[in-house]
Amino acid sequence: MKITQVRSATCIVPLSKPVTFANNFVAARDYHLVWVTGDNGLSGFGYGLGSRKPEGIKLLHDAAHEQLAPLILGQDAWMSEHLWEKMYRHTALLGRRGAVLRALSAIDIAIWDLKAKSVGLPLYKLLGGHRDVVPAYASGGYYLDGKGVDGLVAELEDYRARGFTNYKIKVGVASPREDGERLGACREALGPDAKIALDANNAWTTLVDALAYTRQFEPHDPWWLEEPFYPEQTINFEELAGRTTIPIAAGEVDATRWPFRDFIDRRAVHFFQHDATVCGGVTEWRRITAMCEGFDLPVAPHWVTDIHAHLVAASPNGLTVEYFIPEHDIVNFEKLVREPLQVKDGMLALRQTPGHGVSIDPEPYKAFVTMDTHPGEPVPA
Repeated sequence: MKITQVRSATCIVPLSKPVTFANNFVAARDYHLVWVTGDNGLSGFGYGLGSRKPEGIKLLHDAAHEQLAPLILGQDAWMSEHLWEKMYRHTALLGRRGAVLRALSAIDIAIWDLKAKSVGLPLYKLLGGHRDVVPAYASGGYYLDGKGVDGLVAELEDYRARGFTNYKIKVGVASPREDGERLGACREALGPDAKIALDANNAWTTLVDALAYTRQFEPHDPWWLEEPFYPEQTINFEELAGRTTIPIAAGEVDATRWPFRDFIDRRAVHFFQHDATVCGGVTEWRRITAMCEGFDLPVAPHWVTDIHAHLVAASPNGLTVEYFIPEHDIVNFEKLVREPLQVKDGMLALRQTPGHGVSIDPEPYKAFVTMDTHPGEPVPA
């Protein structure tokens, strides 16, 4: 099955209300879209999140179109390991994190989607999946003007009413005491058995800062503390893991297997959150997951629910997937999708259609598209 076309596009989708987390303010989400077409007429689809600025999403688009697509055109899509290695070797002087690896990731996801479609199997079955339903947790708890503690509790109670028992909220913007009170109110409302994860989004630069927060969080028994530092600060991760009773989670912005090996060697992380749209696609995600499994470490990937549901279903150490309620309009990729994935009682039933099942709705695509290497052509099914 030869690759005949690689199409790259970008969409910018505004949020109905801007949100805040750590040091970031987000008013819109930028998405990079890729289609890889085979000589059998089928197309695989891959995608990823940009950098919240039009200039940033253009880097992903250019990397995919100008640097990586020429390397795989005319090649056999079934040789995905070879294609991954070919693209990755080309990144040596371009960048092996950030935009270039995200572009590679989107292409690799599209190749796997194409392979699954070509044999008429859902992606998780092609990967040897051992289950067709996976657990999900409700992700949110963002800081909004006027929201306050009562608004945060009401949000989580809404998730509970939808059948969720596991949750995640943002921390690191308020003071240690205030964030401790936010978590305490959530724990009181949801009860002792609810799992409540905390996401700091790289909020702290020193161990001292992080410990000031963990002392406030520990009495409320959080599920995990996510991304307390930037990923390069592995020593801080190691120190914090040894000084708090809260399990540490990380990995959503790391690319390739090697940073994860360092975390494992240091026993610095307890939950791994590698994102297939960031770390190197389905190919590299599976390598990282297998490495974690060798050390009995669970994986709970970041966002991209539709893709990660398949990958978690095919991974013995796959713990859960992250889910954003579409109506809350926080991560709004669902506005571009024909049939968004649905959750029932905190569980995701895997799509049984060939591939990963994500396809773009042409009408919203027309409204939000900003760049397209094949403008005017129909969006592949």
